[in-house]
Amino acid sequence: MWALYNRALDTSPILTKSFTSFSGFIIGDTLAQVYAGAGRAGGEKFDYGRTARFAVFGFCIHAPCCHYFYRALDKVVFPLAPKSPQAVLAKIAIDQLMWTPVATVLFYASLKTMEGEAHKIKETLQEKFVKTLLAGYALWPIAHAINFRFIPNKQRVLYINVVQVCWNIILCRIASSSAPVRKSKVEDLEHARSV
Repeated sequence: MWALYNRALDTSPILTKSFTSFSGFIIGDTLAQVYAGAGRAGGEKFDYGRTARFAVFGFCIHAPCCHYFYRALDKVVFPLAPKSPQAVLAKIAIDQLMWTPVATVLFYASLKTMEGEAHKIKETLQEKFVKTLLAGYALWPIAHAINFRFIPNKQRVLYINVVQVCWNIILCRIASSSAPVRKSKVEDLEHARSV
């Protein structure tokens, strides 16, 4: 199975990585929904549409972007010593400070567009962007230290998706959470008068 996967990475790298991300996002969102109680008695129904949207994002955007980003990173950052401590630290910094904010915007913009709510992209980013970055900063620098030091370039998307099953649970929960409903000023005044 492993030899087959590696052969597929050689012959069809983007397609193979896309199916890897597709699977990773399905597993991550499924676990996130099950953990939240979906499908249990008294719980919410399992949201297959949500899982499908995450899977489409993984297949169409996440994997191809990661494929080209990691290739470029290896070509540009310490190409003669790609696994050196300096290279690893530089790649982590570039990934976290440049790529992660862009990827976060892509993620939420894609989800809102697929939900038919492109007009809510800005509002969603205002609500979830910083929260997502901070959650990611607790996980990804350590994961990428392993990634950039030990994982061969062609297997990075697979490694990312293994880590991403845990991250997807966090990401799916952040993405699907709603901000508390803010009372209007009129409701605040009425409440103040009744007290």
